[in-house]
Amino acid sequence: MMPSKPWTGGEVPTPGPVTAPVVMEAATLAELATAVWRLGNKIESTAGLPAGVHRHLQAVLDALSEVGVTTRSYEGTAFDPGLRLRVLAYQPMPGLDHDEVVETVRPAVYLRDAPIALGEVIVGVPQEDEPGQAGGKEGEQG
Repeated sequence: MMPSKPWTGGEVPTPGPVTAPVVMEAATLAELATAVWRLGNKIESTAGLPAGVHRHLQAVLDALSEVGVTTRSYEGTAFDPGLRLRVLAYQPMPGLDHDEVVETVRPAVYLRDAPIALGEVIVGVPQEDEPGQAGGKEGEQG
């Protein structure tokens, strides 16, 4: 084995970034984006985490964004049957006057603005009055 030459103080060449096309199934990419979305929700709802946790999450979100991968949640969105969503359930809820997405179970995932996975949601619908409660008159003896 030859002894290495001592460094003489010149500039050390750094290799350029390695770029190569990577083939990944859209479903796999959607699963990765969904897992990061869920992790983000857990981190946001957990108090007292070190700032480093938030920075690392943001780094992953930035890396996905740089390659064109984004997710979308729908909570609070007025529901329209024309939306490209998979509705898992319709749930009667008091206080609603129109159909509204109340929970995103899985986000929609987009690659360069093209959908690769539909969002999965629960839609709240206005709660109908139960029989006997409308006006409080039904069932009263007079």
